[in-house]
Amino acid sequence: MPENISLEELVLGYCRQVEGLVEPPAYGAYEVLLPDEVAERWGLPSHQQFTFAPENENATYIYYGHALVETIVDELRLKTANGRFFINNIRPEKPKLYEVIAKAISLPNAKLFPVPGVAEQIKLHHYMRFNFKVSLIADEKRELILSLWMDLQGGYTVKGADIERVAILDLGNGFPNTPPASLLWTNEHPFSPKALTALLERARLSAAVELGDTLTSLQKRLLHFLELDRARLDNYYDDLRKDTERRLQKAEEDRRPALEAKLSAIDTERQSKLADVEQKYHLRIQLELVNLAVIAQPKLDLTVEIRKRGVVFKRRATWDPLLHVVEGLVCDVCNRTGHTLLVCENGHLAHVECLAPQCVECKRTFCQKCADEVKTCVVCDHPICVHSLHRCGVCGRATCQQHVNECHADSGQPRRVLTEQPASQEPTHKTEAGGGAKASTTETGKASKQKPAAKRETPKARTFSNKTRLEIGGDYMEVYTDPTQNVMTAYVMVKKREIAARQWSMSAEGIAVDCQCEKPDCLERGIVYRPADAEHITTQLVSFIEDFAAEYDVPLKKIRYFHVRQGQPFGEPKLKVPSNWKDPVTLERAWAGFETLRIMNRKRNKS
Repeated sequence: MPENISLEELVLGYCRQVEGLVEPPAYGAYEVLLPDEVAERWGLPSHQQFTFAPENENATYIYYGHALVETIVDELRLKTANGRFFINNIRPEKPKLYEVIAKAISLPNAKLFPVPGVAEQIKLHHYMRFNFKVSLIADEKRELILSLWMDLQGGYTVKGADIERVAILDLGNGFPNTPPASLLWTNEHPFSPKALTALLERARLSAAVELGDTLTSLQKRLLHFLELDRARLDNYYDDLRKDTERRLQKAEEDRRPALEAKLSAIDTERQSKLADVEQKYHLRIQLELVNLAVIAQPKLDLTVEIRKRGVVFKRRATWDPLLHVVEGLVCDVCNRTGHTLLVCENGHLAHVECLAPQCVECKRTFCQKCADEVKTCVVCDHPICVHSLHRCGVCGRATCQQHVNECHADSGQPRRVLTEQPASQEPTHKTEAGGGAKASTTETGKASKQKPAAKRETPKARTFSNKTRLEIGGDYMEVYTDPTQNVMTAYVMVKKREIAARQWSMSAEGIAVDCQCEKPDCLERGIVYRPADAEHITTQLVSFIEDFAAEYDVPLKKIRYFHVRQGQPFGEPKLKVPSNWKDPVTLERAWAGFETLRIMNRKRNKS
């Protein structure tokens, strides 16, 4: 079944399934001959002409919500369509598996080690394919079938199309003595009711991500019609109110109470009609599980050890003999897999974007699950972990080492200052969309200056010395666009090792940049750009990426682009900008916020 089956495929496919005859379309209509018992059950003549386009008046127009469609769906619900399949067309073996895993998994702030005496094991892994009937209900109802593949052992979504392309599904188990692999995300048995119920809930949450573009376009349309109806109602009731107020001014005393009551009734009716319109265009999403397929496949599991300073823990790495890849390790924060992860001080694996702010003093790395262990200095607002903060014995406030005793230096309140740092680290803006020179609006870090709201602090994945920067250029660059996180991140790589990263995100003030490189005076760190218009924003972002590549002598032909879908990166021939970055509403808000920010910086510079 396709992931988004069409209405035409559903109706005609079911007619064939009940042993009906379907002739190829002629003049836009399908000739269908139904068995007598089916025609009687459906209350239709045996011979039918179906069309799926309203232009043909000589055939029965089938549409979403048609009585025949509802009848077919009801019958499908009553049938047991669940199934269990096995992937046997594989060879579950891989020489030197640990070396393969060590090359595929990158841990910039930790190291991977084999576990002595532990060998790879063949275990049975399972995919769960959930087929949902999705109903999108607003001013009209739209239905579609959505398929989601979930990895039962990992608890995350996978790309089912890659598996379907190479897998052969058998009804018999070719590896009957292979034990099932344990679940990584729960202690339950793989097929216990609790585990399956929890996996179904994860699949429901992933469905909203899968429907992202569909929901975005539908919500835009609903918002457009909502604004039109609001304007129509406002004009109508404004005219009624003006007419009644005009009559009230000229009315005699005995008629005034009736007209005043009419004014009140007009306001009440206006609010009621506006509420009705908002309810009419409010999008409701209903998910109904239609059927489920369990697909088993043997894989090779190997337990490896991860070490970082005093943190030592073990993880299970898996080789997929069907796709011939090492599966990514699971991030403990977002539950998405990744081949490049960082290790938290508490033994968690996390993507760069899933980290908490890094301590500016000891440089310890914490993930968002451990964000409670990262505080902020009350003087400079820089992140300080619990191991490095200084708690004042007088006022009890927390500060960094540099601002000890300044937490109550301003009449008992913290002395609000910026730490001494290069002026270029403050927000800098481009005054022209997509081009022009940088108009610096930086501060000198004096005590009288307030920290700009546009400053964006995120942790560095790794720090390198200036000497390393001068001696090592980049081999290639990988650029990842993640619409769900609303970010674009470029990584400069040397022999599969990340040496620098730069991230662009669409904020309320414009395109905010965070650079995680070794340069203490990086000109791009904390900068905010005015976005170009929808037609030129892709060119603007490509120029940012190419400038970053030039800093590390990466040739343009060595820039690789990826687009993240369902938590998995997929290669793209060119940069694919998130669709919401081109949304007129988003751009208007960013332009307005950028102008406000620029005015604030001008005033601050003058002061």
